[in-house]
Amino acid sequence: MRSREIAERYAAALYAVAQEEGITDAIEAELSAIVDAVRTIPDFDRFFTHPLIPREEKVSLLEEAFPESSEYVRNMIRLLVRNGREAYLDMIYDRFLAVRAEAEGITRVRVIAASPLTEEEKVRLKERLAEALRGPVRIEEVSDESLIAGVRLDVEGKVIDGTLRARLDALRGSLAR
Repeated sequence: MRSREIAERYAAALYAVAQEEGITDAIEAELSAIVDAVRTIPDFDRFFTHPLIPREEKVSLLEEAFPESSEYVRNMIRLLVRNGREAYLDMIYDRFLAVRAEAEGITRVRVIAASPLTEEEKVRLKERLAEALRGPVRIEEVSDESLIAGVRLDVEGKVIDGTLRARLDALRGSLAR
């Protein structure tokens, strides 16, 4: 079975339980915190995915680092570790977000900006996107200093590029002709 299919199964199962229990927001927040730690703390990632570290130690570390995690998330982590699929956690989180978005009719928008948006800008952007797309929107923000200024939106695979970098590239292209 391919890794995407494996991640999809874990994510769908976790979403189904979260939906049934009415705790999708809490489960998402717990997964987000764990995945953020794995993504941003190099030693954490190395420890968690290292094949020679005993499984019990991996589970113990996660339970100590995230004691507030629900039993559902802890059970999924234990299952991942027991099956040697710790490296799938990041993909499972991404698939969980996708499964939830599809089930709840949420449009996922990736916002790539030269610098982090203020809370006011995020709220305004989310409102405008929700209005334009006629439904709820979830924003994932990414910073990319190479853009100089402006934002690039990735709306489910469709890119709207309003960055200064794109405008300069277009100007450069038209001057070269």
